Amino acid sequence: MSAVSARPALMLAYFTYFGVLGVFVPYFGLFLDGRGLDSAEIGLLLAIVTGSRIIGPNIWAALSERTGKPLLIMRTGAFLAILGWCSSFANIGFWPLLIGFTLFSFFWTAILPQLEVSAFHFLNDDTQAYSRVRSFGSVGYIVLVMFGGWLFELFGSEFLPVSALLFLMLLLVSLFLLPAVSLNLNTKNVTERFTDLLKNPLLLRFMCAALLIQMSFAPFYGFFTLYSRDIGYSGTETGLFIGVAVAAEIVAFYFAGKIMRNRSYKVLLSICYGLTVLRWTLVATVADNAWLLAFSMMLHAGSFAIAHCCAMQFIQQFFPKQLRSRGQAFYAGIIYGGGGAIGAYMSGLLWQDGAGSSFTFLAAAGLALVATILAVTLPKVIPNAITTS
Repeated sequence: MSAVSARPALMLAYFTYFGVLGVFVPYFGLFLDGRGLDSAEIGLLLAIVTGSRIIGPNIWAALSERTGKPLLIMRTGAFLAILGWCSSFANIGFWPLLIGFTLFSFFWTAILPQLEVSAFHFLNDDTQAYSRVRSFGSVGYIVLVMFGGWLFELFGSEFLPVSALLFLMLLLVSLFLLPAVSLNLNTKNVTERFTDLLKNPLLLRFMCAALLIQMSFAPFYGFFTLYSRDIGYSGTETGLFIGVAVAAEIVAFYFAGKIMRNRSYKVLLSICYGLTVLRWTLVATVADNAWLLAFSMMLHAGSFAIAHCCAMQFIQQFFPKQLRSRGQAFYAGIIYGGGGAIGAYMSGLLWQDGAGSSFTFLAAAGLALVATILAVTLPKVIPNAITTS
């Protein structure tokens, strides 16, 4: 199937996948708070749930590589994630929530790495085409963030289980609309190289920087809605702030191909990480000023969207084609799983039920600063993986 005919299905898949996250990510902290958990318990639950993403992507990538059927892996993961999510309807304490959401998170990891690999396959490794298709994920996210703010005002945090379940089911339907794809790649001549690639100093430096950045996002993902509420903003206003961030993200994704063309990923990544330092500093110090807080949200265009495209470009170019699925899974597991888990746990300890909120975001800015320094040391051009191993 041609790239053009595959695009509508890819757009819908990204829209529904990130639509689920648009309900889950901003309001999950409020949901857990509404269930009576304190900040340490919230941080621990977020850490364990996020930590399941370390192992999950690699298991699913291995199955995808063995079967050559990424769509089957995605559909299976989505179906089992729905079953795990159903635990959110039972209000019977911390441990049932922990078990249910850990299962949800583990099966959820089957989807995105395979979707990314399939998208690049359909789009013939065209970064500009990818960034435009990926922007529909941001549209789904912002639509659900805004809708979630309105639902929170009407129904409180218990709106989360039903609304997320509806979009999980829609996601499953969208995966059945994707065109069939078979990635039967011969990895016999490169499989032995994968472990060597993981020891490559360039990859380690890149991954350390990305890990620190992801850790710095943990207070925002886990506690921003609580932070915003404590400052005095309404649920609708909080949704608008997050909406500003995602609107900036959408614009950045759409134009990412042009922005990245003929420009060094190293320079762009360093700028994006530097903007992240500024972003968390503003959130920590001037969040009571709505205009400055909105400005900090606009920095999401660089700190997430362009940085993500640079990371995807690195993974696609560093790993040979036969190993990209495992490369994507490794990146997702270490960065989103490991970085998210460590960051969530640290944030929960530092937050202290709101008393340490400003310090937590300043600590996030410090992590982003170290990531920026590491990014500056990267080479301007991504070497071929085979020649650097």
